[in-house]
Amino acid sequence: MREPAVAMPDLARPQAGIAGMSWGNVKRPGVLMLISHFPPAVGGTERQAHGLAVRLADAGHRVTVLTLARPRAPAREALDGIAVERALTGTGRGVLFAATYGLSLLRHLRRLRPGHAILHAHHLYLEAMVAAYLSLRSGLPALAKMACGGPDGDFARLKRTGLTPGLPLLRRLRRVVAISAETEVELLAHGFAADRIARIPNGVDPVRFAPAPDPEATRQTMGLGPETVLFLGRLDAQKGLDVALDAWPRVVARRPAAHLVLAGDGPARTALEKRARELGLAERVCFLGTRPDPERLLQASQIFVLPSRSEGMSNALLEAMATGLGCVATRIGGNSDLLEHGGTGLLVPPGDSEALADALLALLEDVGLRIRLGAAARAAVIERYGMDRVVREYMDLYTTLTGGAGR
Repeated sequence: MREPAVAMPDLARPQAGIAGMSWGNVKRPGVLMLISHFPPAVGGTERQAHGLAVRLADAGHRVTVLTLARPRAPAREALDGIAVERALTGTGRGVLFAATYGLSLLRHLRRLRPGHAILHAHHLYLEAMVAAYLSLRSGLPALAKMACGGPDGDFARLKRTGLTPGLPLLRRLRRVVAISAETEVELLAHGFAADRIARIPNGVDPVRFAPAPDPEATRQTMGLGPETVLFLGRLDAQKGLDVALDAWPRVVARRPAAHLVLAGDGPARTALEKRARELGLAERVCFLGTRPDPERLLQASQIFVLPSRSEGMSNALLEAMATGLGCVATRIGGNSDLLEHGGTGLLVPPGDSEALADALLALLEDVGLRIRLGAAARAAVIERYGMDRVVREYMDLYTTLTGGAGR
């Protein structure tokens, strides 16, 4: 049966760009961003950092990104209007890596600091510690974004790597950005002052990620079937894809035409492929690997699934919502902020393959429900999570921290 086209509200029109908005004659502060990995490395945090940096540069900020050196990537380049310095190094593992990486950060921060009015770290980790230290010594305001909560989140990483003694230093940051209710609760529980926490979610471009004008033609072009359930992201234990595989026999028993498509790569891929074969799902589960066209895959799919065990605020879920897909995700972290169960998507307990199968079947068997949830999800994204809105919130925060002064 041909799926009816999704009637989207006028909210689906492209947003006005940040650069085209009137901000008066205020000189925008230079921003020195710190992140361990940056494009060409690809991940959720990296994509958010890149999108934010590009839009800040479009709005008139001088933006420099300081990141790890990478083989076969230039040490210094101009990328989409931002300056990228791939200069950071670290030796060994554990404490040795932390010490050598921290010294590398401090050395290059001192070199690059002139011309920048604010330090912005994209993890609550080593970069944020060094930024806080330099801020205390120099007076240059520093902020950090907490990228993830839960058992695989930033605080769990600090504990796992023995860096919790650095928490008093992290608490001295001028601001820490909480991207979800869960991350805000964790920050408060770890002694961060409420007036130093800013709630700014992740953002998505609703113009790039939008429903296809002709979904059936897009499906045919991409070679996907009419009952495709898509996952986009890193194939890692954190993402709970073993649970999705365990749910899938129950799904295909009632919907034989359904296919589970996993787009991405990562350390769990070999184990997941083996599990799919053991379950007799080799013809029903497709491992696509990393793809350069996530927007096209989303447009060609009907349902998006995110069975994660922990999340910050998933880029892939935001992109699926913006594309108008019916979404099923676990009731954790930022997923619970993004999706209202029964209103903009369906939420299930983490680790529950039976509940996951039931939710997927509900959307596969009820096209009307799928379309209603997808349209509501896109409207919610445009109202609250459009990247231009997120950039404005960061610009307001920078202005507050610098007292309106540029450099």
